[in-house]
Amino acid sequence: MLHLLMAIMLAAAPAVTPISTTTLTTNGRTALTYTGYMNGESFQQDGIVTANGWQYSAYWDQDGYVNVARRQLPSGAWQNLRLTDYVTTSTDSHNTISIGISARDGSLHLAFDMHSSVLRYRRSVAGLTTSPGTAAWSASSFGAVTSTLAGSTLNQVTYPQFISVPDGTLQLAIRTGLSGSGDEVLYEYAGSTWTYVGKFIDGTTAGNNAYLFGIEYDSTSLLHATWTVRETSDASTNHDLYYAYSKDKGRTWRNNDGSVVAATGTTPLVSDNAGLRTWSVAQNRGLMNQESQVVDKAGIVHVLASHLPAAAASNTDFTAARESAVLVHYWRDKASKAWHQDYTPFLERSARGDIAVDANDNLYVASGDSSTKKLHIETASKASGWSDWTIRYTSSPIYYSDPLIDHERLRTLGVLSIFAPRYGGSQIDVQDWKI
Repeated sequence: MLHLLMAIMLAAAPAVTPISTTTLTTNGRTALTYTGYMNGESFQQDGIVTANGWQYSAYWDQDGYVNVARRQLPSGAWQNLRLTDYVTTSTDSHNTISIGISARDGSLHLAFDMHSSVLRYRRSVAGLTTSPGTAAWSASSFGAVTSTLAGSTLNQVTYPQFISVPDGTLQLAIRTGLSGSGDEVLYEYAGSTWTYVGKFIDGTTAGNNAYLFGIEYDSTSLLHATWTVRETSDASTNHDLYYAYSKDKGRTWRNNDGSVVAATGTTPLVSDNAGLRTWSVAQNRGLMNQESQVVDKAGIVHVLASHLPAAAASNTDFTAARESAVLVHYWRDKASKAWHQDYTPFLERSARGDIAVDANDNLYVASGDSSTKKLHIETASKASGWSDWTIRYTSSPIYYSDPLIDHERLRTLGVLSIFAPRYGGSQIDVQDWKI
């Protein structure tokens, strides 16, 4: 009986204890489109991130300016910069701000304000994040806004996602083209300049596009990408879970079994190739695109998705289907290469969640519920095989859009930090939790 009790205790989903909630802004952009705000969308990689003991975040203010904020951890006050040389007229929630940090030269990179439109990108001077205590934190530390990367103007792009390579290189994955007809391309910054690596997922040939759940490196420098495919601009045509990984920083790609199947720039991954499909999810299942992915210390890939339970009837009305869609955890065992699926009872409706991992490979999800306007924290333990999903926190009904987790702070410093827009969009909180 004692051994059983000890096993149960060891497998208990991690608890969280509140440390503080700080206000990032009370002047966030309030426009609501596509059931979300321009601040706080699941595909922001990253919207909040830690480097060298400081935390960084970015948001749009109500006047349409990019704001970049930082604070010294664990409890310093937020220091805000308002970059007034560029103003958006957009109210489109796709037009978020993503942050990248170069470990090579300490520069901070921003990509923002694009939805099948021209690139908007700028970066700071070198050293801004390397020695933040002495670096000048001012608008003059950032270069001009540009639409050009690696010598080419990008005219029709969406979803910029910065990727930190273990060797210090910074990469950028971005979609070219349109919803239902687009490709994924890869750029690389080794310090001072960007270079074009090439197209690594081809969707336009088949007349569809890949929506990345995530793309990131593990501790052994393998680059993992997971995605779903959309056949048209209608989200009801989202289907299936696909996976590929790279051993050479995205130059060549392997399928789940480890066979080389693609080369970036010449023979890219085919978005809907059956040999890359790791789990079948049919169309009309309310499958949300671009939820979240994380890779744990053991190299196990975890995907947070949401769609209708197996027993539920298919529904061609995506909004209606989302009312019954539940959070689903997919994960790949690195040794056996087998994929697993665990349904949870948690609902989000039109919102999306973020999945993250701590130093012990326990999992944490921050998810919203667009109907109740409540924010939830769910956890699962590695000891249970991530089968003991438990709600550890439910907020008052004041939050909306998609919460974002600071993955680096959780993984390295053991604090769960959540970027959480309040309903109405003007106030953005950052919640800190001890794990």
